[in-house]
Amino acid sequence: MKRFGHQGAARRTRFRKIRLVAIQVLILCAIKISIHSLGLERISVSQLFSAMVASTVFLLGFLLSGVLTDFKESEKIPSELATTLESLSLEIKAISAYAKGADVAPALLAVTDLGQALIKWLLELIDTEALLSCFHQTHHQVVLVAVQIKGDASTLRGRLMQDLEVVLQKINRVQTIRDTGFVPLVYWMAYTAAGLLFAGLVLAKAESLPESVFFLAVISFLVILLLRLIDDIDNPFGFSDPDSAEDVSIELLHDTVNRLKNSLGAPS
Repeated sequence: MKRFGHQGAARRTRFRKIRLVAIQVLILCAIKISIHSLGLERISVSQLFSAMVASTVFLLGFLLSGVLTDFKESEKIPSELATTLESLSLEIKAISAYAKGADVAPALLAVTDLGQALIKWLLELIDTEALLSCFHQTHHQVVLVAVQIKGDASTLRGRLMQDLEVVLQKINRVQTIRDTGFVPLVYWMAYTAAGLLFAGLVLAKAESLPESVFFLAVISFLVILLLRLIDDIDNPFGFSDPDSAEDVSIELLHDTVNRLKNSLGAPS
């Protein structure tokens, strides 16, 4: 139900964005009609004007390519966190085979709590400091259970520490993505270029008003929608933002944490 609820909310957000873009386009078209009726069109359509359109599209394509790279990388992070948490849990359970009677329950509970804290953190229900505090507690519990291993089990101890290192690395990576937007100057250039393009289309001389309004509507709709899309996917973890519709899926992480929680009562 949560999965479908999230998808439904994202769909409604997309439709709301499209409606807002359509309203902006209608305003531009109304301005164009007014300018035409007043005879204020002053710009002649030439090859230079076509070059301006092409350069704006190129700039937007460059910007979209940049943010998509980070988005595709971010898509992998929840699944990597889920894999690492489940692997860590299984390796902790394996300690019982090395040390009969080892108390692994506190460490398993700590790993589950860390998974729940990760989900809350991704949804921005808790801050990074609270998550790191939970991580340090989990690290402490894993160390306590690791020292119970009898005999030569350095490989298992190393894997436990390595899994914890991977979790911390992904936490820092997500925080970096959240804190670092795309190059601000490129954004300014894109918005400036789009504004100048719209001004040119509105002030361009038109022999046929319907044809001119049609091209203005099509170009402005695509450009504005693309700018809004770029702004949205620049933060793939914007779950707390009601205007964000394009976020990475954390369903696999959520299912993994539920599985870990359900296995706490099962015999190891």
